[in-house]
Amino acid sequence: MKISYITNSFYFCTSILLSACIVSPSTTNDSSNFNKDGQVELTETIEVSIVCNKSNINEYLDKGWKIQSATVSKVPCTWKTQKATPKCNLKRDKGCSITVPDIIGNKTIYVLIKTDAQ
Repeated sequence: MKISYITNSFYFCTSILLSACIVSPSTTNDSSNFNKDGQVELTETIEVSIVCNKSNINEYLDKGWKIQSATVSKVPCTWKTQKATPKCNLKRDKGCSITVPDIIGNKTIYVLIKTDAQ
């Protein structure tokens, strides 16, 4: 009796595993990728950093890029060597010098977006 119970449970489990539903991936079309004419729109995104006003993003704007967002933070632009203590002699003891920020400027991170219709 025990053997037939084990055998029946084995066949039952095997039949469940073999008859399991096969799940196929669904295909969806994102309507945001098509414009009104039915053409595909490609959207490109880049990130451009401008530190201490050393360059600008005008060349990107001239090529059709648009600013999606901008983040500004303070960063040191230049550094200088300073005495760690007032009695420190920088010419004799190089270990008493420390490097500190000299000029503080802005770092701007732009996220630019461009949409092309194909």
